[in-house]
Amino acid sequence: MTSFREMRFDDLFKINSLVFDALTEVYSLTFFVKHLSQFPGLSQVAEAPGPDGRLMGYIFGQYQLKKTQEPYGHVAALTVSPEYRRLGLATALMDYFFTVSDLKGASYVNLFMRTSNQAAYQLYTSMGYAHRQTIADYYPESAYELRKYVPRHMEVQ
Repeated sequence: MTSFREMRFDDLFKINSLVFDALTEVYSLTFFVKHLSQFPGLSQVAEAPGPDGRLMGYIFGQYQLKKTQEPYGHVAALTVSPEYRRLGLATALMDYFFTVSDLKGASYVNLFMRTSNQAAYQLYTSMGYAHRQTIADYYPESAYELRKYVPRHMEVQ
C-alpha cells in the first residue's frame, strides 16, 4: 500500500528518477534544501510499498504571506513517476497541500504549468482549479496560472 509522509532531507537524494521526466521542471538541490527549511510541513512524498521504499511522487508547497496580498499556498513542484500515474497519487498530494494551506489561513492555492501539458490541465481543472492567466515564456514555453479558492463561511452580523 502506498504511504504518504512529510518529505525529509534524505529524500532529496532519491528523487532523481522523478525529476528527469520530460514533464517535470528541474530545480537545483539548493532550491529543494532551501525550500524544505523555509516551508517545513508543506512538502510530501508518496512512497511505494516494499523494503526499498521507492518514491512514487512528491509535492513541494509554499505558503506566501505578504502585506500587499491575501495569504495563499503555492505548488512549487508536483510530479508522479510515469509508471505510477493515473492511480490518484497527484490528486492525493494536491488534496494534502490544499488542506494544509486552508489550515494555515490561505485564501487560495495556485500553481503554474506548461500550456502543452494537457493531462495536467485536465487533472487540475477536474479538482476545481481554474485558469487565471497565461504567461508567455514562463518556461521555454508559455504557462498557465491555475488557482483554486478556499471556501470560507461568511459570518452574518
